[in-house]
Amino acid sequence: MINLYPYQSKAVHQLREAIKGGAKRIALVAPTGAGKTVMFSYLTSRIIANGKRALILTHRSELLTQAGGTLSKFGLSPIHIKPSYRPKTIKGSLYVAMTQTLVRRFKKPLYDEWLQSGVDVIIVDECHRCDFNTILDSLPPHVIVIGVTATPHREKNQPALSDFYEDMVEVAQVQELIALGKLAKPISYGVSIDLSGVKSKGSDWDSNEVGKRMDEVQLYHGVYENYMKYTPNQKAIVFSSSIESSKTLVNSLCEKGLPAKHLDGNTSTKERRETLKWFASTPNAILSNMGILTAGFDEPTIQVVILYRATKSLPLFLQMVGRGSRTHEGKDKFTILDFGNNIATHGFWEQDRVWSLEKPKRKRNGLGVAPIKECPSCSAYLAAQAKECEYCGHVFPPTKEQEQERVVAELKRLTYSEVQKAAAGASFEQLEQLAKAKNYSKNWIFYQLRTEQQLKDYAKFKNYSHKWVAYQLKLRRSKKV
Repeated sequence: MINLYPYQSKAVHQLREAIKGGAKRIALVAPTGAGKTVMFSYLTSRIIANGKRALILTHRSELLTQAGGTLSKFGLSPIHIKPSYRPKTIKGSLYVAMTQTLVRRFKKPLYDEWLQSGVDVIIVDECHRCDFNTILDSLPPHVIVIGVTATPHREKNQPALSDFYEDMVEVAQVQELIALGKLAKPISYGVSIDLSGVKSKGSDWDSNEVGKRMDEVQLYHGVYENYMKYTPNQKAIVFSSSIESSKTLVNSLCEKGLPAKHLDGNTSTKERRETLKWFASTPNAILSNMGILTAGFDEPTIQVVILYRATKSLPLFLQMVGRGSRTHEGKDKFTILDFGNNIATHGFWEQDRVWSLEKPKRKRNGLGVAPIKECPSCSAYLAAQAKECEYCGHVFPPTKEQEQERVVAELKRLTYSEVQKAAAGASFEQLEQLAKAKNYSKNWIFYQLRTEQQLKDYAKFKNYSHKWVAYQLKLRRSKKV
């Protein structure tokens, strides 16, 4: 039996309260590494203990049904609805089904009857995926649906999650989990690539075109150079744009003497199993993959995540980087090497995010993407407002805006007589800083301009017309100023 962490117990309690309050469809949102599988496995054990019947919908059923998996640690032995499963009746208390398998069968009388009256609770793993939509649309109203995801986000023409879920429970933010020691802290580096002219395919970049662009500029040499500079001899997982691009990168790394291998959807089951075993047991292994290790793959010894691709998808970005976020003995940090402008597009992986079941009305930077800058000393990515690099200690000179704020803060402490003395020899810019600091009106600045020439010079400084100067002179002649 696994004991829940306090933040997990809190989330489960909030989920129960939402159900007691009448909610039937709830999204449970937790960052990659927060223990989503543990939480919904615990929930499932309580559902079964209360005499209810449950179905877990997933796209990684083998991980849930294997001996020693999370469900078995809670004493659960689910029936696996897989292609070879051909029952005459469906009467068990707990089932796990691949979504695609169930979609192909749920209109058949046996499965339709079961979904209408033989299931009390459905847990949807990775509920942001659209392949669950068809099943959820066909469920009777009494069935409680609990969707679990790290990223409740839908792209462009995809229906919003609010079409399927009515409430949301958030477990924790990444920063909170890092502070608790449950996730490793990332260090981010990046090499920009020009993607102008690269076409989109659906809601994302055309991955083959991105791969060709990377090969054209021989970016694989940059992967080697940056890996050796920042993370030599560390275990790395690479997410590549295309199969060909991944193989080109692996060949280049092997030619340079690094232990690297490639995986993709066409790799045989035997070779995939052997490659993953090699990756787990080789301390400095580099494993490049195309589209198969983004979710449901847990290897806590990963020290480096190499993004050798570009994506417009926020969920995909978070999932890829999350592969390196697991803590391990002697590991409390990991490194991100970004070769696809992904951090510039989506913000830092670890930044707090405001989630909603509704689709964002604005473009990506409407999600709160903070501007970033590169440390000139160690090349790490930092928040634009950082005054000092947290990795090498480099101190950034203050920006013009920061320097102005510092001056204003100092000027606030001046007495009236000190202000008048300072104003006597001040530049126009200094006069405005004085006025801002003491909350004086613009008229105070105008009053410091004693001569016609000063008025003309100030008008030029502010880009005012000659009519403004004439008006100020008229006011002075009438003694209103």
